[in-house]
Amino acid sequence: MARRRPVSKLTVHTSADGCRLTVHSGQLAPPVWFERDAPVGPVSFDFAVIALLPHAMKAGFDLEPDFPVDRTLLEGLEHFQEIWHRWRPDVFAERIAIRAEAIDRSAVVVPERQKAVAAFSAGVDSSFTLLRHASGPEWAGKRNLVSAVMVHGFDMPLDATDGFGRLRGHGEAIAREVGVDFVVVRTNWRETAPNWQMSFGAGLAAVLHQFSDGHGMGLIASEEAYDNAFTVWGNSFWNDRFFSRGDFRIESDGGAYDRIDRIAALAARPAILSELSVCWAGPRSGENCGLCPKCVLTKLNFTICGIREPWPFPQALAPDQVVAMNVKTQWQARFLAIIERRLHALPGHDPVLLDAVRSRIARAIAQEGYGAAALPPPRGKKTWWKRWGGRALDRMRRRLRPGG
Repeated sequence: MARRRPVSKLTVHTSADGCRLTVHSGQLAPPVWFERDAPVGPVSFDFAVIALLPHAMKAGFDLEPDFPVDRTLLEGLEHFQEIWHRWRPDVFAERIAIRAEAIDRSAVVVPERQKAVAAFSAGVDSSFTLLRHASGPEWAGKRNLVSAVMVHGFDMPLDATDGFGRLRGHGEAIAREVGVDFVVVRTNWRETAPNWQMSFGAGLAAVLHQFSDGHGMGLIASEEAYDNAFTVWGNSFWNDRFFSRGDFRIESDGGAYDRIDRIAALAARPAILSELSVCWAGPRSGENCGLCPKCVLTKLNFTICGIREPWPFPQALAPDQVVAMNVKTQWQARFLAIIERRLHALPGHDPVLLDAVRSRIARAIAQEGYGAAALPPPRGKKTWWKRWGGRALDRMRRRLRPGG
């Protein structure tokens, strides 16, 4: 007989001033709140199911909302659970049941449904999404993007009020440059959710759903291009769509372009470049430290794109910053490999800088075990780091042999 799971009854409370929504889930999690500076207006409470789903899957609680939930969303969340329980059963331990009255919102057709809202951090990826949908030439996939939402409590902790104030200033400047409304949502969702890196897509979708009354689509910028993306990650183009509702679609955006392509596009708007905020490993000051891995990688991308000014970093790029860079993830090692290729192909590239990039990749292979992060070699030819890594492994094997 299957084990009977405990049930979490979901309720949503709206504050007296209409600015804060609080999701109560009993023993499953502490109250999870979302707050804006102005009243939120009419909100369908479907967002609460998305917000608490990672918690429920981790703890093994069925969800029982006291409000109806869109049928399309319920179907999508079943697919979401299938994927994540298979990918990361350590985080998404159980496929749970959502015991809700299903309603069909797909027949709702109002002019506002043609408008889009985007999750926005003032970084390269989300700024690229704002640029290509809110301004510039028309193209077949262009959305009517009218709003950008920055979340305080995700990348920037809630207690970093001064840092967020500066970050907010950068975001407002970029939104103003492309002509979209700028809104801030504060939330403690990250403080309660299991494994931020694997679940943050649900947090972003839950925030975007709170704007469904005036928009028919929510855009989430992809972290990388389709061919460079890692499969198991909290925000991905293959499962963001499962957060869609009959009258509110969630789309992943920008996967046809890598980070260098995106910066090259942003280069046409210097007012955006000067306001970009990419730093996450440095101090939470709201400014770019210029020395953390994200900052150094972005500096390298700027250099490949030929961008010298405006430079949203406090110092220039130097080869020793690359050599000293703290490579913490396979993803960062892979980005370095992409940068090495593009830098090598650049006419008149700086050989000292190229040597610094190659030295850091070699150390990532030899000391940090990220050899598998290198891109596949061109057909019929191995890249230099593949050859170097192969020779290093051969030497290691010889040393480990008896009498070697």
